[in-house]
Amino acid sequence: MLKKFCVIAVTGVLVSGCASQNDLSPQEKKYQRVNAAAHQCAEEVKNKTIELTAKGMSTTVRWTTLQYVVTGSDGTENLRAVEYRTSTVLDNDVPGSAWKICMQNADALVPELKF
Repeated sequence: MLKKFCVIAVTGVLVSGCASQNDLSPQEKKYQRVNAAAHQCAEEVKNKTIELTAKGMSTTVRWTTLQYVVTGSDGTENLRAVEYRTSTVLDNDVPGSAWKICMQNADALVPELKF
């Protein structure tokens, strides 16, 4: 009996999770894709910076967020946030350039991001 209940519960969670993904607006789906890429790029910048500082290179790192503007169907703007990281050892005198290159490679450097 308990086993049947667990199977039913897990099935219900999976079905509701899949259904909620289909209910997302195109703007929300785009935000989620960009947000995931931003997180991945911030982690990439962090990890490369850690590797270089372990080799004795000096750097200044800044972790923050950028605004992501989602315009609703009624014209209202909703502000969301995505991760953003700079690293002087990677950015070659252009703050955030390593992160931006990563985002561009992920096809996620979009106009909705406000620097």
